[in-house]
Amino acid sequence: MRRLLLEEALATWLLPVIGAVLLAVGMLLDALDLIADPSAALLAVLGLLVLGASAALGALPGDTHAPRISSAALIAAAVGWVAIFATPFALRIFPGAPIATATLDPQHPGESFALGSGRFDLVLDARLPTAMDRQDRQLHYALTLTDGAGASLRLDGELGDRWQNRRLGRRGTAPVHVEHLSASHRIDDPAGGSLRIDQVTLSGVPHATLSGAFYRHRVPRGAWLLLGGILLGIGALAFDLWANPERAPTTALVTTAATGAMLMFCSSAVGHPGLRQVFGSTIVGSIGGVPTAGLAAWLARRSSWIRAHTSRRAS
Repeated sequence: MRRLLLEEALATWLLPVIGAVLLAVGMLLDALDLIADPSAALLAVLGLLVLGASAALGALPGDTHAPRISSAALIAAAVGWVAIFATPFALRIFPGAPIATATLDPQHPGESFALGSGRFDLVLDARLPTAMDRQDRQLHYALTLTDGAGASLRLDGELGDRWQNRRLGRRGTAPVHVEHLSASHRIDDPAGGSLRIDQVTLSGVPHATLSGAFYRHRVPRGAWLLLGGILLGIGALAFDLWANPERAPTTALVTTAATGAMLMFCSSAVGHPGLRQVFGSTIVGSIGGVPTAGLAAWLARRSSWIRAHTSRRAS
């Protein structure tokens, strides 16, 4: 009896409710400033992944054409799938303690940092003076770093804030303050394990300040993430075709969408990614991942092996 109830819950409401609750709690607590934006972003990631696992596996217990799979196996597969994709997001959201920090003052360059070997992220944070009116502001920065071998690296970009109108209903609008005050730059294997700040240039916003923090880059390289996503996508498509070749390849669709979102999020140049980056990467990743999986499934169904497998199932 308990097994039947669990299977019914898996096929109907359990996973969607868990995912929706995680997503709603993260957004609500972030809106109320009860938790930090990184924690809210991770809750949103978990909620979206659980919803994806629900879409991929939730219908299997009630599919009469699919092989019988135990509830424990489905739960283990869902947990493993969520954990695999959540790990790169978590490493990007929580980079760990900074190795070194500095105030990047144009008047006092020359500070050196002993970082060691490896890959690092330089996260820049700008502080703008309080504005008396609603105007768009852009702070232009340029840094020149020199490693232990004398090779120079130039980093530049723009940070700032802007005002835009958001629609409220059919006729109303409200001003919204949008800030972009952080940026991240990748630094790979500085020679000699050290860096020196030789030049700092700030322009565009008087009396603005810029600070930096070096973090060890813990997210795997993009090529490894892409390779892992491709392998997971192939495995998901094989699972869909094995379970029911005539059913929509939901597992593959969700897996490729999650791969695209993971790649977009982990390669973002935002210094402190949050909810906006989670939702933005999900949208962009789905746009790229879902058609890819759909095309792969269409090509796979045209193979003679899949046709023969479908015929055997039908008979």
